[in-house]
Amino acid sequence: MATLRHRYPDTVFGKPIYTADQIPSEAVYVKAVRSRYPHAIVKRIDFSEALKVGGVLHVLTAKDVPGVNLSAGIVFDRPFLAYDRVRCMADAVALVVADDPLAADEGVEKVEVEYEPLPAVMDLEEALKEDAPKIHEGDNICKHYRVRKGDIGKGFRESDVILERTYRTQFQEPAPIETEAAYAKPRPDGGLDIVGSIQNPFYVRNGVAKILGLPPEKVNVVAAALGGTFGGKSDEAPWDVSAMAGLAGLYTGRPAVCIYGRDESIIAHSRRHASMIRYRLGATRDGLFKAAEIEIYFDTGAYASVGPLVLLRAIVHATGPYEIENVKADAYLVYTNNLVAGSFRGLGNPQVHFAAESHVDLMARELGMDPVELRLKNCLRKGSVTATGERLEDEVSLEHALRIVADKIGWGEKKHEVSSEIRRGYGVALVYHGNSLGPEGEDSAEAEVAVAPDGLVRVKIGLTEYGTGASYGIAKIAAETLGVSEDRVVVEKAVTDSVPDTGGTFASRSTLMGGNAVRMAAKRLRDRLEKMASDAGWPLEQRPIIDFVAETGEEISERAVFRLPLCDYDPEKGYGVAYLQYTYGAVGVTVLVDTLTGVVRLEKMVGAFDVGRAINRSFVISQIEGALTQGAAYGLTEELITGRTGRLLNPNFADYLVPTAADMPPVDVVVLENPSPLTPLGTRTIGEPPICGPAPAIANAVHDATGVRVFSLPITAEKLVKVLRNI
Repeated sequence: MATLRHRYPDTVFGKPIYTADQIPSEAVYVKAVRSRYPHAIVKRIDFSEALKVGGVLHVLTAKDVPGVNLSAGIVFDRPFLAYDRVRCMADAVALVVADDPLAADEGVEKVEVEYEPLPAVMDLEEALKEDAPKIHEGDNICKHYRVRKGDIGKGFRESDVILERTYRTQFQEPAPIETEAAYAKPRPDGGLDIVGSIQNPFYVRNGVAKILGLPPEKVNVVAAALGGTFGGKSDEAPWDVSAMAGLAGLYTGRPAVCIYGRDESIIAHSRRHASMIRYRLGATRDGLFKAAEIEIYFDTGAYASVGPLVLLRAIVHATGPYEIENVKADAYLVYTNNLVAGSFRGLGNPQVHFAAESHVDLMARELGMDPVELRLKNCLRKGSVTATGERLEDEVSLEHALRIVADKIGWGEKKHEVSSEIRRGYGVALVYHGNSLGPEGEDSAEAEVAVAPDGLVRVKIGLTEYGTGASYGIAKIAAETLGVSEDRVVVEKAVTDSVPDTGGTFASRSTLMGGNAVRMAAKRLRDRLEKMASDAGWPLEQRPIIDFVAETGEEISERAVFRLPLCDYDPEKGYGVAYLQYTYGAVGVTVLVDTLTGVVRLEKMVGAFDVGRAINRSFVISQIEGALTQGAAYGLTEELITGRTGRLLNPNFADYLVPTAADMPPVDVVVLENPSPLTPLGTRTIGEPPICGPAPAIANAVHDATGVRVFSLPITAEKLVKVLRNI
């Protein structure tokens, strides 16, 4: 407890740590006026009545944006404030700035926007039609990737059984407890200090600086404690809320705050892409996979956001964790007038895992084989060649993980009959997940480690802590490298003016990238201190090296940059080394299915994952438990539902079904450790991979219990009853 108190004193003692706890009393409030239509031309914005509301100071539109009116990082298709056209109901057309939030809310209601509604397309398949309404210039295909391996025609000719099905997945809400929030304080030099619920502070700094027409060094971003993210605070939403506060601050000269309510948060931040995946698999009679032909369609909503990166990861993993000689895969990112999709834990991999692992189970039944044995026959191993032509030189622990989970759920002694109405089902799924950025871009991280005369070790990194335990792991790495106790290490808050750019806190890269950068900096510091101490005649054998700094009376620090080698993957050809490291695992579940009502109850869930080296086992287990739980919710309950008018029908936690602890069984986690040779620490990432396994494992278990297959997520009672009764 002493260590935790030292590292997280504000948390332990109940002090205000979240953005909304720290709002200056003199702050003005900013509220966005959002579109009433999913697709429309903006004819006129009249805010004269809003300015008559007591307390309303300004109404700002796109004309008032001093910099570049864009809030997009990859495809420049999304305006910060829409001005001539709205493409989804999250689009903001104006900002009301007021002395208090009630006046701001009233001002929003008084802003009159004249629209000319346009035909909207809310369905992925409709958007693909030639005569579909066009969201942007050109067709509705935002991005296309391909993967090619071998001779697909030859592979299918050599197959005895060819199985083809289509799978669909839903939009999933990240559902962080804390909504987006930021406040901006104007500085005397014309710059801004921005404090917010910000996952990637340097990305936000650069994005906000462009919108506000400021040099990046004039925008200092302070990442407050985050009350959850799961990807929702990784993309444009924190840019928006920070830029809204910043713009109001520049206009008023006062601190300005922007805090989303729950309904606004759910429509404004990114969600998991809905998908349609067509899967065709060929196998020999004895179960050897010969060919896979896959078409992937992701609904990115009205704007691309990070969709191209999500799609790229999806197609690389499209065949699942199997070695298949002949592969043809195409992936398409599709514009619709739905709300924007983007980053979410797993980043495109849960969708393709649902399709691949469901399809492998179906193939096993078609061949009359045990689904576990079919997986063992075809799964990736050390030396296997992936769909992109990458040879796996590292340890591949899929077989070990699968045998563990199958044994723990009682696969060899199935007991299906519970009562006349209740049936038990058993399901498994393999998981593999490329770590860090891979083909999504070059990855590097910088860190600084310093020892102060008071004996404290201060670690400066640009990563943020949002409940993963990454800060604890970083502190432990620094302590081990320097040979000091962990309670002497402080990981400083991410403040862009004072910490190095470690890259984004996403892609499960905190320990893989940040941890290795900290280790390098700490080792450099230790080597330097030892040389200084030796030159000064310091008795290293008798006293700790850290005490030498007290004698100098100065803070001594070192920086280091950790870089992963570049991947040679060619996204246009779909061939090459996509990721330098993978995390492998397996998930097994048992479910109880009421065949009268269609209700599925998750009875048992087991996950076995190879983490390389567990820096802190309890945090590793917590991450796996959390990801498995979120993956089970993806499989059974969670779905964002959009009405015909484009309005989200469940933008709150009363109607959006997030499971509670009472809905989940105890989760059995097995941690495997095969250190990765890629990094000095030997770690593999674990924050994201486990989420890929529960949904297909549950789908397979439901099929095992009932003999029928549901091809879309979530597997609700309504869907299952319809399939059971052939409605």
